[in-house]
Amino acid sequence: MFDDLFLRVASERLDREATGIARLGAAPEVYISAERLKEFTPRRVATTRRILADFAAHTVHAPFIDIWPGAGDDDVRQLSLDKMRRTMEIASSLASRLVVMHFNYDPLYYRQQFPQWLERSASFFSTLLREHDGPLIALENIAEPTPHIVLQLLARARNPRLVHCFDFGHHHVFARIPFQEWLFYLDPQVHIHFHLHDNHGDFDDHLALGQGRIDWQAAKAAIAGLACPFSIALEPKSQDVLRASAAYYRKNFLSPRDLRR
Repeated sequence: MFDDLFLRVASERLDREATGIARLGAAPEVYISAERLKEFTPRRVATTRRILADFAAHTVHAPFIDIWPGAGDDDVRQLSLDKMRRTMEIASSLASRLVVMHFNYDPLYYRQQFPQWLERSASFFSTLLREHDGPLIALENIAEPTPHIVLQLLARARNPRLVHCFDFGHHHVFARIPFQEWLFYLDPQVHIHFHLHDNHGDFDDHLALGQGRIDWQAAKAAIAGLACPFSIALEPKSQDVLRASAAYYRKNFLSPRDLRR
């Protein structure tokens, strides 16, 4: 499964970068920003589908800034739902494997009303999955110190197509427990998606793998020990970082058998 690799690419650069991604033996994780969402006309979707047809699989990363699944304001939550509905429509049309979304829990606002936030958020994601067959939704950790929030959300929604996206870079900056413990408590059964990028523990730098302080050999062992299927995406912020991360990944994560493919 370590050869099932995706590379994050902005939707507006997919046509220029698809060939390079294929050369690296990877597939796209297409990031659609809120600003670009409106550009996905039927013609744009068809063009994107033709580009992605050269890959065995692909994923989508949804807009995440100002998306509030658990908002107490009905209008704010409805606007967020409309944007995620459109993202799921696009991903379904593209036959993407999964869509990465942020649940954007903010303890400053929601800690005192956690049951209400949880109910609203669970309903938000359940609605999306009910309305759109096909892609999984993978909920990504950001600043959570433990997996408590995502565990509660997955349990409340009770939908096997709602899974976790574990971001090693975010964990390294914000978490209070080791990633091995996080994954133990999470105990994924259906699927788990991973985001890999590096940092020094003080800022979400999105450095190339091996240029920060994350123990990637321990990370590989933790991933390999899982009983469920998994997928992995690298999240480079520049072409230099992409090349360095891809080279590190090929050297340290892939077996000789994988490299011969």
